[in-house]
Amino acid sequence: MKNQLLSFTNLPGRKALLAVLFASFSLGACKENGPDVVPDVISKDEKAIIPAKNQRYLYKILESDNTESSAVTRVLAERDSAGVPVYDIENAIQYEEAGKLVLKYRAFSKDGLTTNEISQAAGLNAITEYIGSFAIIKSTEMSGLPQRQIFENKGTVGSKVTFSSAPVRQYMELEIPIEDGDPVSAEIECVVTYHEGKAVKEESVTTPAGTFNCTKWEYTYDLETKLTSDAFPPEESGVIYTVRLWTAPGVGIVKSEEFSGSDVTKTELQKIEK
Repeated sequence: MKNQLLSFTNLPGRKALLAVLFASFSLGACKENGPDVVPDVISKDEKAIIPAKNQRYLYKILESDNTESSAVTRVLAERDSAGVPVYDIENAIQYEEAGKLVLKYRAFSKDGLTTNEISQAAGLNAITEYIGSFAIIKSTEMSGLPQRQIFENKGTVGSKVTFSSAPVRQYMELEIPIEDGDPVSAEIECVVTYHEGKAVKEESVTTPAGTFNCTKWEYTYDLETKLTSDAFPPEESGVIYTVRLWTAPGVGIVKSEEFSGSDVTKTELQKIEK
């Protein structure tokens, strides 16, 4: 029972760790105390790959084992940073069996580039709240944040998507309660390294939310994981994932695919609510 539970594949916190490590969110370099309303004189980039205000974007997430989850993305606030609109955004992911993970982040568009970034505080807070719902966190460390993902807004074939050069590293020492058994101590280490990608196609994409003129992007990332405990043999793995991402101006992500062999995760926009 312990061996089955405590593998990285089956660990309840795996989805939270990966969701935070893969996310491209929050503008840590902008002013935290800017005004909530952007003045009318600020010019907004209509090609920015950022969700629109006053709307909720509902997504379905389907894993290769047919497990379904859902996510809701919405803009919480809009701020001014040296004349550039900065968007505070929330992405709430509801996993079927592993609870809810909420990420708060910011994004902005400047000089023809849409920048997303996850900050150190946002990443640690999301993981701590989520993992703390089923395990005791004895210690945690994270490096490589803020992590930036930058799209060229023109979105034509050959346009680049780039990332921060430093990998994202996460270490956690946990004590996990076991039903009808003593708690088990475990240590988890994850390292994600992103690689530059590009736009490979411009195409019309239809989802339950409607039809969108999209740019299809492709890039890869390496995921290295290590799980150790006195209760089972250590596990180590290294996997290369390919990401296909369809984006639209004023919407953000329309759909995505992440895969390595038979391990596939698909996300698709289901509805836009006001």
